[in-house]
This record gives sequence, C-alpha cells and structure tokens, in this order.
Amino acid sequence: MAKHLLLLLLYITLLSAPAAWAQSGTNHQNGVPQTLVIHMGELPGLIQLDGSGPFVDFVRFLDAQDPHVQIDIEVFPIHRAINGIVQGNADLMLPAVRPTKTVTDLPFAFSSESFGDVTHVLYTNKHKPLPVDVLWANPERYTIEAVPYYMPFKVTRSHSITQSLRRLAAGRIDGFVWAQEEADLILKQLGLTNIRRAHFADFQDVFVIPKGEKGEAIDAYLTALITRLRENGTLAREYYKVHRPYVDWQPE
Repeated sequence: MAKHLLLLLLYITLLSAPAAWAQSGTNHQNGVPQTLVIHMGELPGLIQLDGSGPFVDFVRFLDAQDPHVQIDIEVFPIHRAINGIVQGNADLMLPAVRPTKTVTDLPFAFSSESFGDVTHVLYTNKHKPLPVDVLWANPERYTIEAVPYYMPFKVTRSHSITQSLRRLAAGRIDGFVWAQEEADLILKQLGLTNIRRAHFADFQDVFVIPKGEKGEAIDAYLTALITRLRENGTLAREYYKVHRPYVDWQPE
C-alpha cells in the first residue's frame, strides 16, 4: 500500500511539473540554462557602458519575471556585443532589428517573437529635400546611410550616428535612417538646425540568439515569456520606456 501511494505521488508530481512551467511561460526541460548571458551594445541614451539606461532596465524587467532563470547583463561597444554571440560567449544580444527580407549568411539568428516596434526616422538636409515616398520609389538614386542588414533597399553602412548626421548636414549624403530615440538624442546634442526629420518605417525589435539547437531552445523560452507578458499587458507598458511611436518635431 505504501509503495503504491509513493508511486501515485510521484506520478502526480510528474504531471504537475509541466503545468507549472507552462503557467510561468517557460520550459526548463528544453536545454535553457539557469543563467543566460546577454551582451548589450552601447546605444546613446538607451544602453550606457556603466550598465544604466532604459533598455537595460527593460532586460532587468524580463529577468525579474522568472525566478528559475537569471539573465546576466554585460554592456560593450556594439561590435563586441555582436562578437559575444558569434564566439559563443553570450546567449542573447541586444539591440537588434529583424531584417525585412530573409538573411541566411549571418553567423547568428533572431528571436521568432518581437517585443516591440522601433520607429525609424529619415533625416535629410533641408536644402536638399527628399520626401520619404520619393526615396521609397527610387532608392537607388540616393546615397543613404543606415544599418544595411535590415534595410529594405541597398544603403551605405553608417559607422556612427554622429558621423552620419554631420555628413548629412554638410551635404555629403542624401539621407540617414536610424532609430528615433538614439538619433534624436545625438541630433539635439550636435545642435544641427539644417536637418529635417520624417517618419520612415517601423521595424521589429528582436533578440540576437545563437544558431543551432541552443538558439532554438532559447528562442522557445523567449517566445513563451514574451507572449505571456504581452497577454497580461505589461510588455507594452515597459517597452514604451525604451521606444515610442513617431514624434513629429523639427530642429530649430
């Protein structure tokens, strides 16, 4: 009798364990380590090298949602953060935007689930007007600096926000496309008044993850976590502190 009771209790325990994981939005049977290391690339105003900033706080918010998995945050210059994923020193990386077309030659993958949209702005020189619809209609006619891998047409790589805005102000390029919050911050710091802004597009904010089985396990974990937070309404509230819809203003 005692043996049968013990087996029954064990059976009930095994049945209840997956339910508890499902309720928390995670599944720790699929190879997700107890500690996930995220490398975050420095972004003006959002990710500071000292570990502060709204984007870092957003990751801390995600970390607090699951007592079974800890997210260790390390901040580097952005090229080092990307190398952390490529070299296997990190499990996650931010910031990243999902490509608008299929990209297979990158040494990393992207999370299936996005946690928000990043507003991107087209910055132009007010003495060389370039409406957004004109650019979309004939992008090959213009020299646009941006991040190449996720742009929907061919662009010149931007090596820094400051350099691109200064080149634009000097009339050396036709336009510059970047995420609103970061580029606006630098634009205000530089005090450039011959720059004009316009809403270009919204792109999906995603995590960079490893390729292969490890990345697939991490992706499943992130999908469950993000879905649960979206459904209870807390995801949008916290993400609003990082990126917001387009704000219509002009430098004066």
